[in-house]
Amino acid sequence: QLEKEGFQVKLGVAGHRTGFDARYRSTKSGPVVVFFAEYDALPGIGHACGHNLFGTTSALAGVLLKERIDETGGEVRVYGTPGEEGGENGSAKASFVREGFFRDVDIALGAHPGYQHELTTPSLANDPVDVEFFGKAAHAAAAPEKGINALDAVLQVYNAVNALRQHVTDDVRIHGVITNGGTAANVVPDYASARFYLRAKSKPMVKGLYARFENIV
Repeated sequence: QLEKEGFQVKLGVAGHRTGFDARYRSTKSGPVVVFFAEYDALPGIGHACGHNLFGTTSALAGVLLKERIDETGGEVRVYGTPGEEGGENGSAKASFVREGFFRDVDIALGAHPGYQHELTTPSLANDPVDVEFFGKAAHAAAAPEKGINALDAVLQVYNAVNALRQHVTDDVRIHGVITNGGTAANVVPDYASARFYLRAKSKPMVKGLYARFENIV
């Protein structure tokens, strides 16, 4: 649709298969304005946390500004930034920053749907962490002594992280899920994995939190 509206669109940018960079430049000089089109498709859930609206409203805002920018001058861009909670190449906004997409940008805007009106709201820095353990499969009834249970290791980490939550400040969040706990109840799992999000109000705090998490693992 952005191409139909006259934007030049590049797909698969910043290491994201579903990321895109759409631009429309006026013949007059002026500021470069970016709208974030975030979209997170969570496994088994689909779009959540209002991101089904976030992407479409930002794209619409870009189209509406494009209709005026020939008069005022400048350039309007719509950045398709998936994986806000951490995608295949991390957060798309962070990937766009690393690859220089904001070096010549004057202002970047987005509108996140919510239950109340706010001009802005604080967010937490986030570091997604994947944990994997490898064991040895065995029949859980006939020869359990021959197995090494990878799921037990994941559960130890999960319980230790739960204990850590008591000893962090109110602006820290740690949460996670077991992403693989084995394939059958009568087989000692030879592989197990989990994913955790480490959140805090600043990146240095997340770095310190990661060190404590790493000590657990």
